[in-house]
Amino acid sequence: MKKWIFLIVVVSILSMLFVGCTTVGAVNLPVDLNDDEKQIENIPPDKIEGIDDNKINDEEKTNQDEINVEIEIDEKNNNDKINDTANQSESENKADQDKKPDIVDSKIHYSGDGSKKLVALTFDDGPESKYTSQIMDILDQYNIKATFFVIGQNAEKYPEVLKSIHGKGHEIGNHSWSHKYFPKLSKKEVEKEILMTEELITDILGEHSALFRPPYGALKKQGIEFVNSLGYNVVNWSVDTRDWAGTSGEQMMKYVQQQLKPGGIVLMHNAGNPKSVKNTVDTLPKMIEWIKEQGYEFVTVSEILDL
Repeated sequence: MKKWIFLIVVVSILSMLFVGCTTVGAVNLPVDLNDDEKQIENIPPDKIEGIDDNKINDEEKTNQDEINVEIEIDEKNNNDKINDTANQSESENKADQDKKPDIVDSKIHYSGDGSKKLVALTFDDGPESKYTSQIMDILDQYNIKATFFVIGQNAEKYPEVLKSIHGKGHEIGNHSWSHKYFPKLSKKEVEKEILMTEELITDILGEHSALFRPPYGALKKQGIEFVNSLGYNVVNWSVDTRDWAGTSGEQMMKYVQQQLKPGGIVLMHNAGNPKSVKNTVDTLPKMIEWIKEQGYEFVTVSEILDL
């Protein structure tokens, strides 16, 4: 009997030991963790709450600084584009001044009073050595006196041509010393451009010219008043042949036919781009013939303005 009791006790103890081992083994079974959980698992317990908040703030600040720099760069690029566009627009407007002069004042002359069929032919930017003489030969053929607005630098280079223009009875006007854009100049610079040219004209021809045509036809109101105060009549034009742009002879004729009215002042050039000036020389006889057919009389600027 004692043996059976002992056997039952042993079996019971062994059974309890077996169950205990199984439970402990279950606790230690491996568990699959995702990557984030593995990273957290590998952080020592004493470091989990010790992650540096300042470091996080510094990283956020760095990221924000990078964003701010990108914004500043974008803003700078946009501003540069705006400035480039503005500069381009300014550059295009300046080149187009012959078409749309920057002037609004009654003290500048565009044409005569229109009471008679008079027309004045004008030639800018000379003198020069080739085309000016050809233009004068054509004018001589039709017994026409024109007005030549001369640039001081060119007159200094070709004084004999200037003398020839004057000697044939054509009128001389001042077109500045170096053809700079007057709205960008100071009063002193404007005065120098005009008076240097006038002094040279007077030295070469022995007489003063009271006519002035601004380069590009561009002169602001204050500039007009200032030039008037120097004793000059400011003269632009009412008919633009656009020969300065290399316009074909056929198109030049169309401009004249469309724009000419009694008292008209016609803009042409006797110096500049050789191809453009050649078009002017080749077209001039046809232009004169057509204007004559319309019943116009050719006079100088001073005559058409009754100065």
